[in-house]
Amino acid sequence: MIRKLARPMLASVYIADGVDTLANTEAHVEGTESVIDRLRTVLPRQYAAFVPTDPELVARGLGATKVGAGSMLALGKFPRLSALTLAIASIPTILARHAFWEADDSQEKSARRSGFLTSIALLGGLFITTADTQGKPGIAWRTKHAAKVTNKKVQKALPTKSETEKFAESASEQASALAESTRGFFGEATEKASEYIEAAQEYFEDNKDDWLKAAESNAETARKRAVKLASQAQERADEARKNASKNAAKYQKQADKAAKKAKKKWGKKLDI
Repeated sequence: MIRKLARPMLASVYIADGVDTLANTEAHVEGTESVIDRLRTVLPRQYAAFVPTDPELVARGLGATKVGAGSMLALGKFPRLSALTLAIASIPTILARHAFWEADDSQEKSARRSGFLTSIALLGGLFITTADTQGKPGIAWRTKHAAKVTNKKVQKALPTKSETEKFAESASEQASALAESTRGFFGEATEKASEYIEAAQEYFEDNKDDWLKAAESNAETARKRAVKLASQAQERADEARKNASKNAAKYQKQADKAAKKAKKKWGKKLDI
């Protein structure tokens, strides 16, 4: 309720001033021109080129801005933006009309000072209006709140410290169990391998004498068999030699007999 009354009251000052500026532009041209000259003097050269050169057009523009923004503020339409627009538009007016430091006459200086302070007070009211969120959260609060909500969601999505510790403990226990089972497996395998080696050594020690005797017996048997086979081969060779000699003598006799018979036969034929 207070806002519905305070906004039109604050806006009425700027609406009336804007209407007066539009209706009596010539009365405000001199002050506007002085403000434009000051701006050109203060601003750097590259920025001073953008300052308008027509003071009458600038005065009309400021008047129209005050009427439009003041009406929006009075109606409660975009009040924060309207108040900010009025605050920006009122600064040139304050400098043009209420520059009390430039007045020579004491009465004029006092009047300008009074008007300057009044305009500053109204400007403060506009700044308060720009920060009025009507009970709703402001941009800064909403940004901070959104950051907190996002941070909470991120923290909720991430594992908590207890969950991390539980996971670490579980992983450590599993690693220890795996290491223990691995050590047990390799220990049992080593023990079994040692048992097999010891059994093999014992078996070798127990049977090496028998294996040596068997090897010696087999060697003796092989030697005897070789001698026997050699003797049999010698006997067969001698027998073959004897048979060959007998057959040779027999064949020699037959040959001599055949020769004599042939000689006799062919000798008779040669005598005829």
